[in-house]
Amino acid sequence: MSGEDICAVCQQPAQQKCSACKLVFYCSREHQKCHWKEHASYCRPFKIDRDDTLGRHYIATRKIEKGEVILRERTPLVAGPPVETPPVCLGCYGILQADNAKPCDKCGWPLCGACQGHGGECQFTTQFRDSKVSVTEFGCPHPTYRCINIVRALALRESDPKAYQRFLELQGQCPNDDDSLDCNRGEEHKALASFVKRFFKIDHIKSEEIIKIAGILQINGHEVPTTEPPHMAVYDGASYFEHSCHANSSKSFTEKGGLIIRAAVTINEGDHISMCYTDPLWGIANRRHYLLQTKFFHCQCTRCSDATEFGTMYNGLKCSRSNCCGTMLPPTFLVRDNEKCPDYFCNKCDETMTWQAVDAKLEQIGIELASMKKNDVNECMRFLNKYSKVLHENHFYMVDVKLAMSQMIGQQAGGLAAVSDEMLSEKISLCKKLDELFRILMPAENRLRGLVLFEVHAAIAEFGRRQGPDQLRGMLMLSRTALREAYELLRHEPDILPEGKIARIANKNLVEMDTIIKTLCQNAATPM
Repeated sequence: MSGEDICAVCQQPAQQKCSACKLVFYCSREHQKCHWKEHASYCRPFKIDRDDTLGRHYIATRKIEKGEVILRERTPLVAGPPVETPPVCLGCYGILQADNAKPCDKCGWPLCGACQGHGGECQFTTQFRDSKVSVTEFGCPHPTYRCINIVRALALRESDPKAYQRFLELQGQCPNDDDSLDCNRGEEHKALASFVKRFFKIDHIKSEEIIKIAGILQINGHEVPTTEPPHMAVYDGASYFEHSCHANSSKSFTEKGGLIIRAAVTINEGDHISMCYTDPLWGIANRRHYLLQTKFFHCQCTRCSDATEFGTMYNGLKCSRSNCCGTMLPPTFLVRDNEKCPDYFCNKCDETMTWQAVDAKLEQIGIELASMKKNDVNECMRFLNKYSKVLHENHFYMVDVKLAMSQMIGQQAGGLAAVSDEMLSEKISLCKKLDELFRILMPAENRLRGLVLFEVHAAIAEFGRRQGPDQLRGMLMLSRTALREAYELLRHEPDILPEGKIARIANKNLVEMDTIIKTLCQNAATPM
């Protein structure tokens, strides 16, 4: 028995261990029960570890099953509008215009007609400014709003010192020894600190403290989609999840802005627990550049470290040699911004292409993609046909268009019933291939995968209705399988989000589909 195997209540030798976190021992069930009220606040299936590369991060202390809640945070430490925003209500974050903005009676910050109060900036403004805030320009980004989240953090100094201390313990500094980092970030934070000190006349708070707050907000902020437009929030425990573009945990939000982290796959004891800080639909170069400039680190996760992205060729180009069916990729994408990038080479022949030539080609395609007519299936098909000779079928540009097209088919007048057999089959094929790809590349993207599966379930059901009774039953069974998985992926999303609304529809459709399948089975069993 180790020195740690002692009861947390009586300090006597103990053999029973908390089954949830496996970190605390008890000599009896009675002592475990009486200790639960204290232990519940930190009973989690992980522990904090630290190393020079990752800093503080989480390690699983036991096997965590897929779908299990890893961490639940009911309220953020700091929440507020995004840095670049037009004037919004600081109560509900709705966009304001001159005709619906009502200044707060105490501080002057504008609110909508439905909101009576707002955040810590109200007391902070009345305490330190000589006059109320006056916002008169609407409809475009307003520079004054850049200080709101900083002020809300500063307001914790007096209202909740313990929360403020936990906030300051979060990572918020840009490494000084990395020449590839954008040094302008530090200058922006300095300018912002100078503005805050002038605007609120706060000489008692050092600029260094405000600069640190700005960095913490930037590095640890989450976009919260439960408002329109989305707002940002910094959570306490969630800030220690390490990043991976192939994350093993997924996040969902509550209607009140809380955060829930669940295991997206089975996580074994000793595994690192990760979430994705960037858009997993981007290519490697874009993901790594974004993380470098906004989170200040070079991503070297398992997905970025593999140029083929687990064999999907997500960044691959078709070989430029006409008689070759190979795919061109560089040996690695793990280069720093100031390093020479390696050439692309074919995996079938000796053809090569410089990084500069590939970059120019992708830039041209990206411009064309951005200028495409929206919500037009024919435009999507034209793009896919044109670049199928240039880009691998799984290239991120192709996937972007395929994803949009898979959702467009059936949105026209008449819905799926009005879609031709050919286009219906195309929708089913697109959704199935996207689902297979996303399972490999981004298993933690529950919302994205759930939407794709919901789309394919409807298309398969419609396809089945166009067949005979025998085929219909089989197709409905396939449709139900996709619908059930879609519901499982989306069921934790709040009703105020589109994904939450779809989850409710999926649950209703499951009941109706079970009734139809049951009836079909009974009819098939009835003798003629």
